[in-house]
Amino acid sequence: MTGAKHTSHDWFISAIVKDGTVGTCLGEVLTEVRRKERFVAKLHEKISERGASGADAISEISARIRVLENTLKFRLSILSPERRGAWFRANVATASGPFSGTVLPDPVFSQYDETKTNKVRVALIECWTLGNLIAYPMKSTESCLWKILLSLNFELQSLGDLGEWPRLERLPEDLPDDLGSRSLKAFLSNVALEYQSARERLKNAYVTLLDASDGFWARAKARRVDADRGEAYDGFTAAESMREEFRKRRAAPTIKRPIGKSTHDIEALRFMGFDDFPTADLLKQRYHTLALDMHPDRQSGNESRFKLLAKSYKHLSRVCER
Repeated sequence: MTGAKHTSHDWFISAIVKDGTVGTCLGEVLTEVRRKERFVAKLHEKISERGASGADAISEISARIRVLENTLKFRLSILSPERRGAWFRANVATASGPFSGTVLPDPVFSQYDETKTNKVRVALIECWTLGNLIAYPMKSTESCLWKILLSLNFELQSLGDLGEWPRLERLPEDLPDDLGSRSLKAFLSNVALEYQSARERLKNAYVTLLDASDGFWARAKARRVDADRGEAYDGFTAAESMREEFRKRRAAPTIKRPIGKSTHDIEALRFMGFDDFPTADLLKQRYHTLALDMHPDRQSGNESRFKLLAKSYKHLSRVCER
C-alpha cells in the first residue's frame, strides 16, 4: 500500500501508506495524532484566555498597546524639550477629566546617566531589535513609557514563539503538511492577522517614541553646548511666564452670580470661561483646550492651575448631568 497518495487532511492516511505490521501502521497514526495534539496544546498555551477579562493573549496585549498609543498621542504633543523634568516625572492628567484611565501616568524615561546618553539610545534600540530587556539601560525598578513599550515587544516576541513549529506570524503559510486542515488554516489566518496588526501598531509606537526621544536628546545636547558657551536660555523666563499668567487672568470673562447657582458653580464656570452651564460636549471640548494649555509638561503650563481645571471640570460634569 506504499503507493497511496498522502492527503494531509486525512488523519488516518498514515495507517495505509506505512509499511509493516498493523501495529506499526497504527503506531504511526498515533504519532501523527500526538503531534497534532502538541501543536494545538502549544497554541492553547500561547493565545488562550489571560487574566480576569477572559480575553485571549493577543487581544489583551492589543488593548495595552491602545493605551500606550493614546498616551503617546496625548503626552508627546505637549512635552517640551526645554522642560527636562517633565520627561522624567509621572503625568498628572489621569487623576480626573475625560482622559482618566486612557493615558499612562508613567514618565517617558526612568533616570539614567546623562553622560552616557548615546549609549542609552543604542541600548534602547538594541532591546527593541532583539525583543528583550537584557541591555535595558535605565533603572529596572522604575516604570516608564520606554520600559512599557519594550516589555510589550518582549511579550509579543514570546507569544509568537511556537517552539518546534514556525513562528505565529508565519502561519498558516508555513504550516507543516501533516498539520494541514482547512479549518485550522482559517483559524490561524485570523490569529496571524491580529498578531501582525499588534506588531505593526507597536512598531509605529516605537518609531514615535524614538523620534520624540531623539528630539529631547538633541535639545538637551544643544543646551549643554549653549551653557558651555555662556549663552542665554532661549525659553520663557520666570518673569515672562508670570506676565503671561496675569494677562490670561485679565482676559478671563467676569460673570455676575446668576440665581440658582452655588458659589462652587460660579467659581468653576468663571475659571473655565462660561457664563452659564454648558452642554456636556462643549464642556469636554473646553476642558481639552485648556488642559493642553495649562498642562505642567508644557512650557506655558502651570500645575496648580491644571489641578484647579480638573477640579472645576469634575464639578461641572456632575452638575450638568443633573
